Amino acid sequence: MNKNKKIAWESWNAKFETEEEDDSYIYSEQEENENDMLDLMPFDMFMPQQRVIHTPIGVYPEESMLKPSDRWDCWICHTNFDITSDIADKIEKSEGIEALKVLGRYSFFIGIAKMFDVKDVRRNIEQEICIYTEEEILSDTEIQKTVDLVKKQLQSSDYWSILVSPTGEVEYVSSNQMNKNYLDGLNNLIVLKNKIGGIILRGING
Repeated sequence: MNKNKKIAWESWNAKFETEEEDDSYIYSEQEENENDMLDLMPFDMFMPQQRVIHTPIGVYPEESMLKPSDRWDCWICHTNFDITSDIADKIEKSEGIEALKVLGRYSFFIGIAKMFDVKDVRRNIEQEICIYTEEEILSDTEIQKTVDLVKKQLQSSDYWSILVSPTGEVEYVSSNQMNKNYLDGLNNLIVLKNKIGGIILRGING
């Protein structure tokens, strides 16, 4: 595990396109005893072509009031990690999200409701999904070995906490008392975790 999870945010704007005209004609042959052939042109050939917008969640007429960009603040998001069903569920349940479409393994489309601050919604999503779970971090064999070794060294302490970063770096604090020094050390681990990511493992007593 050698990278932090990241999201690149790309604002999505509507692009209108005119539907392709059909250059083909419909021909109808007269009875065999007639000499002329009549070309029958479709009635709608003489109608103006409808302008449409192609969106990540479907095609909409230009005049539609339901176009995504009219209803929401729209973004296409690119990640450097898999968008699993669990992650998609977290995004969909985030406050302010009205539309979600997973576009691929590393990209998704969202529509943010107009009454929500985009910066707040983006920050909340990043805090929810740009993290590694304990299972993900400890699935690395070398990291698990390091953590087991540190735990063994701390087993004589009544109180201990270990910060394990996504890259396998380990910081810890321990004490035989729940005193100010221990709590200050634990707070420093939490601050560091918020900065670099990772997980905090705690002893039985906390």
